[in-house]
Amino acid sequence: MPDWATIKGLLFDKDGTLIDFFATWIPAYGIAADQIAREAGQPQMADAMLLATGYDRKEDYLRPDSALAGGTNQELIDLWRGVLGDAAPENLEAIALETFTEHAAHEVLPTADMPLLCRRLREKGYALGIATNDDLETAIWTAEFLKISDHMAFVTGADAGHGGKPGPGMGLAFCAETGLLPHEVAMVGDSAADSKMARAAGFGAAIGVCTGAAPEDVLRPHFDVVLDSVALLPNLLWNEELSQDYCVKSESASSSFS
Repeated sequence: MPDWATIKGLLFDKDGTLIDFFATWIPAYGIAADQIAREAGQPQMADAMLLATGYDRKEDYLRPDSALAGGTNQELIDLWRGVLGDAAPENLEAIALETFTEHAAHEVLPTADMPLLCRRLREKGYALGIATNDDLETAIWTAEFLKISDHMAFVTGADAGHGGKPGPGMGLAFCAETGLLPHEVAMVGDSAADSKMARAAGFGAAIGVCTGAAPEDVLRPHFDVVLDSVALLPNLLWNEELSQDYCVKSESASSSFS
């Protein structure tokens, strides 16, 4: 188990960590796939596109290791183009990105009381950042929507020049921005790509959360510790008494971590 007293910075994944993955993104992926398949003249191929990227719409099941769960937008787009082959519309990428941006602006559900949580983390002296395989523009918008922009020392996306996860680039860029050494930083995320980035960057810890595509048993081999949600970070990091104050109003996080 890491020595939490040595951790001075927290780098958060976005989707499935700060915001509920399924509520925000599964509907957007379905809408985008349907529209692109129609543009291709093959509406029946939408389900195959989703399946190729990890989501079985008929079973409502998402593979935790899939492109939809942890890949970049470009990886997703390339896979969809591969499924459609020569029928793929020229504007496939534009349709996908426009749909994702529009949907994310209306369907964002936080996984905790983010302003309160981030304020308490900053009061405790932690430097905070966001590193997502989504685009930088959406990451910035999400931080503003969640009212946590002022608490973030660093926000980046896979298109910002640091590479995507699981590569170390975004993690090392966070260290360069904050002046922290890698071993002083913990990555907080919901997929193996997050933990792999943390290991590649030499981070001191990787914290998994169960608010994304992967359940605890899938996350456990990859992370030092797995929490039900980021709402439990105060209890983990400085033994604050478990409280519902950090939880979203519509839900309550579990009172245990493992």
